[in-house]
Amino acid sequence: MNHKLNETMTHTHTHGPWHITDEGSQIVIQTFSDHPTGTLARMYRADELAHSDARLISAAPELLEALQMLMPQEPQEADSYDRAMWDNARAAIEKATGKGEA
Repeated sequence: MNHKLNETMTHTHTHGPWHITDEGSQIVIQTFSDHPTGTLARMYRADELAHSDARLISAAPELLEALQMLMPQEPQEADSYDRAMWDNARAAIEKATGKGEA
């Protein structure tokens, strides 16, 4: 990762990495950084769908950072497919940072 770019980004969420802990009937998403309890979310089921959801949730900080680092590379000229891709990336960043629809 390019930490120089990362230093200019502000975070309004609990810093990653986020980890998944399987507690049998529950899945817990935790951090060991700046969250007071370490527990970010608790899923009260432990089926395969819950595990898939937990993996996506735990990847959220890295996904957001990757999109934010990509945005300065947006081309000035793009065809409609590429424009839609960049618009989707921008919308995802806005949703994740509270600036768009949740």
